[in-house]
Amino acid sequence: MTAATAFRFGGRLALDLTWTLRYRRVEPTELLERPGDLRRWIGVAVAPTRAPVDDDLLAAAIDLREAVYRAATATIDGDPVRRADRALINAWAERPGPHRRLDASGGAEVRLRTGDEIGSALAAVATDAIDLLATGRDRLRRCAGPDCALLFHDASRPGRRRWCSAERCGNRVNTMAYRRRHAPTTGPE
Repeated sequence: MTAATAFRFGGRLALDLTWTLRYRRVEPTELLERPGDLRRWIGVAVAPTRAPVDDDLLAAAIDLREAVYRAATATIDGDPVRRADRALINAWAERPGPHRRLDASGGAEVRLRTGDEIGSALAAVATDAIDLLATGRDRLRRCAGPDCALLFHDASRPGRRRWCSAERCGNRVNTMAYRRRHAPTTGPE
């Protein structure tokens, strides 16, 4: 995985999974190409795992990702969430999710359910999606970057965030606007 295709995270597990399909509007780039990619994403986003992932689990994770993306997009647009997407998200959320344990140092660690570690991680994604769609909908946003299709949850105090990342899309938009304002003009000769 190159730096350009490395996983990125924005703070909400359900939306972070949607970020594994990059550049949806211009040149879709799938970051979950192989089962090992899903295991790596879960290890970083949810909890470490060595559980086997097969093509069927990978396909199920991608189906969940797309259902979350469509549901979030519909919510942003003020449209109802499709029945099939609700059913898929709800089905994953019904599965046992990860649990927290007190570790030896007195801190907490997240553990995936033994015997269904990948399903447990995807259950956490679905549960977060339900929470986001049901209670965080007024802060659900689409990035204002012209070529960006990432969705994010605006946790800023004023609630006026416009970009998935101020350093990435915000900087690009501001740089383009600056260059337009300061471009040499050619008048009639």
